[in-house]
Parts: sequence; C-alpha cells; structure tokens
Amino acid sequence: SPMSIALPTIERDRDFYAIADLPESNGKPMAETQKHIRQMLNALNALNWHFRNDPDLYVMGNMFVYFLDALGTLRRVAPDIFAVRGVSKEDRRVYALEREGKAPDLVIEITSKKTKNTDTNKKLKIYSWLGVKEYFLFDPLGDYLKPRLIGYELAGGQYVRMNLEKSRLHSTVLDLDLAIDEDHLRFNDPRTGEWLLTHEEAQTARQLAEAQTQREANARQLAEAQTQREATARQLAEAQTQREATAR
Repeated sequence: SPMSIALPTIERDRDFYAIADLPESNGKPMAETQKHIRQMLNALNALNWHFRNDPDLYVMGNMFVYFLDALGTLRRVAPDIFAVRGVSKEDRRVYALEREGKAPDLVIEITSKKTKNTDTNKKLKIYSWLGVKEYFLFDPLGDYLKPRLIGYELAGGQYVRMNLEKSRLHSTVLDLDLAIDEDHLRFNDPRTGEWLLTHEEAQTARQLAEAQTQREANARQLAEAQTQREATARQLAEAQTQREATAR
C-alpha cells in the first residue's frame, strides 16, 4: 500500500498547497455521542490549561491534519486530540504537515464501535507512517477495547503496544500518565502526583480554597474575640475580688 512507502523528499516551496483552500470541516458531527464529545473537550481543556505557559507545545483537537502521501496526493485525517512539540501556539484552521514542517508527536482517539475500524486499522497505519510518536485509544463506553485505554509508541517505524503500569500509561511526549478515573480519561503528573484539572475545575478549586481560607479567618477572629471576652471577664472578677478584700 502507498502508506508503507517513505515520502519522497521533494524540495518545494512550503506553501505549495494553499491553506486557504483546504476545507476545515466535512459537515459530520465531531464525535459519536455526547459522552464522547464531553470526554474530548474535557481532555483538551485539561491539557491546554496545564500547558498554557509552555510555548513549545501545541495541543488541539477535532481538526483536519493535511499531508501528502507517498504518491504526492493530498490526504487528510482528523485526530480527536493531538499534540505537537516545537510549533507555535497560534490559532489554525487546519494543521498542514508540509507547512508546519512536522507531524503531531501524540494523538488520542476517543474511540467507539462505530469508529473501531478507522481507529485501529486505517489511522494506526497513517499515524505510524507519518511518524506520530505516541498513539492512544480510549473507549469511554467499553464498546470493544479491553482494557478501555491502550497506547502505542513508535519503535523503528512500527507501533509497539505500551504496558499498563498500575492501570496507567505514560506519555513521554507530555511527561504525563494517562488513566481512567470513573469512566473519564484523566491525566496525572507523575512528579507531583496531582491530577490535571480543566480550567473550570481549577477555578472551582480556587474558589473553594478561598472560601475555606475565609472560613478559617472568620473562625480565628471569633476565637480571638472569645479569648478577649474571657480575659475581660477574668480582669473584672479579679477587680471585684480586690474591692472585696479592700472593704474587708
């Protein structure tokens, strides 16, 4: 198949196909079910929030990735989530390999029975041929994947299945662990042990922490006021005792 032939190195102008003319949508829904869409958006949100200050990592999803196949024919694939190191964070309508100069380093597909053949066969071949270093598949409904999270890493141009360690897969590209937490795909920072939060979760956590701090400050003020009242009462009692002693 043409997918297995190395792409010929042709010296051409990097803008030889006009980005403006590349369709950015095929009119199909972005994912199978509400659950798949929510999973994809939450994962994207968590990754983008975590890497917001890393100028070297671009994370995007549900976007066409355009490439030339071995015969020079323009092809496209639409990863649910992909990450690329070493390209700018600028907004794009599409991701065109020949313009960017490199393939995504990582792809995550939120898979289902309906997309099984594409995700486990066609896309597997395309991503390995393009040189995508890590390819993860997550099956939120448990439609067909056992376990529901599997990963592949590129070794000698071929994908090798990753080993699950304590129900987790490690991504070298992201330096994060991928895990299933109550049916959700979550990311964990192995250095801190902390789970990545979406922007909304991070804001909620901050608000809760601020409210807790405020409650503790209020409790402290109440305790100080109580201590003050007790001290005053003690002074009054001592003065009373003093007066009675003087009278005696």
